[in-house]
Amino acid sequence: MKRTIALFALLLVGAAAPAAAQVGGRLSVQPYVGYGFFGTLPVNGPQLEESVAYGGRAAFKLSDQFALYGNFQRSQPNEAGTLRRKIDVDHWSTGAEFSFVPRGGAEGMLPIILEAGLGQVRYGDQGLFGEKDTDLLANIGIASALELSRNFAIRYGANDYISNYNGRGLTNQIFVQVGAEITF
Repeated sequence: MKRTIALFALLLVGAAAPAAAQVGGRLSVQPYVGYGFFGTLPVNGPQLEESVAYGGRAAFKLSDQFALYGNFQRSQPNEAGTLRRKIDVDHWSTGAEFSFVPRGGAEGMLPIILEAGLGQVRYGDQGLFGEKDTDLLANIGIASALELSRNFAIRYGANDYISNYNGRGLTNQIFVQVGAEITF
């Protein structure tokens, strides 16, 4: 799985290398806070309540439209029911994003940012069922940014983390988030 993610990242870098050579890259970092909706995990899995998430994101802009990113976030939802134990849920992913401004930015239009990537989700250190609960995930998202200066923006959006929970069935975990994007 780690090899698949590394290969995917290398292919994206290779495909975008000509754009980076023409424009020169810019690095951006974004600490953020989010709110996640988990629902019930498949096949008699526990039901996880909504929870706050904290995360960080780094992106390398290859051009005005394309960037490669890495993302990590952690949330600690409570398990619904009588136990109400907290469970660490970690999501991390790498991928690419495409950004465009509708109508060329006329009348103050904000950019629309589409992202897609691959990564991993991990439920707690010991797992909910005693084994290591770690799954491959796909991350798709949509965002926008309110640019306050050339180097600072408020970025907000939503991501859907899709995974196959221990081979028992698909799960979608949706997060809305807002953060400060600092570009160097």
